[in-house]
Amino acid sequence: MTLLLGFEERIGCIVDNSARLCQTASGALELPVPTCPGWTVRQLTEHMAGVFTFFSHQLAVGDPRNRREPPAYDSQECADPVEWLDAASEVLVESLKELGPDEPCWNWSGEDLDSGWVARRMALEVALHRYDGELAVGDPRPVSAFLAVDGIDERLEVFLRSDIEQAPEASLGGPLCLCCEDVAASWVIEAGGGRLKVREGAGPAAAVLRASASQLFLFSWNRVPPDCLQLTGDPAVAAAWADLPCG
Repeated sequence: MTLLLGFEERIGCIVDNSARLCQTASGALELPVPTCPGWTVRQLTEHMAGVFTFFSHQLAVGDPRNRREPPAYDSQECADPVEWLDAASEVLVESLKELGPDEPCWNWSGEDLDSGWVARRMALEVALHRYDGELAVGDPRPVSAFLAVDGIDERLEVFLRSDIEQAPEASLGGPLCLCCEDVAASWVIEAGGGRLKVREGAGPAAAVLRASASQLFLFSWNRVPPDCLQLTGDPAVAAAWADLPCG
């Protein structure tokens, strides 16, 4: 996949989307987040700050074999979730810049146990939750196209490829093609019986969804329903995506 972002670009995405989430959350902490049922913007912000804190600790420890729990935070240190997120983002970014992409680091996938994996995961995590926060205040903005393509690839090859093995009952019921309209990227996906097949490029499929890379990335994480996208073919196949394992 030639469109995947590089290490420095992913760090830039962390900086940008973290700042935007902080700006969005200020003054809106008690609003509900429609795409994260049961969460307020406060809980969304605290979650993101906690994830950054957790992975900053994994980077600092540098043990690819074992998950290490970070020290407990004093409640007063993170009483303001926006300040906590801002500080946690700064620590994470500085750690990544200092280490570069190839330092050993644990992650839950068991693959690519290095700081480069962390940069990618954190860039996509905060971009998705930045969108969630903006949706809560009524001003959702798209994910940048190349980051979105990176995110669709990760959703398929990191999350779904691992999760589908544990859900043999989950099935699309036929091949599904995701086709980006704003960049040259597409995928044909087949899922069922605990197996996943992904082929890059457009091709014959039972259903084809066409939209911007951002919309397809958001669809892949069940933030946007298929009826908001351009659908050709069997709507049941597109709708079945929501029943696949989601991280």
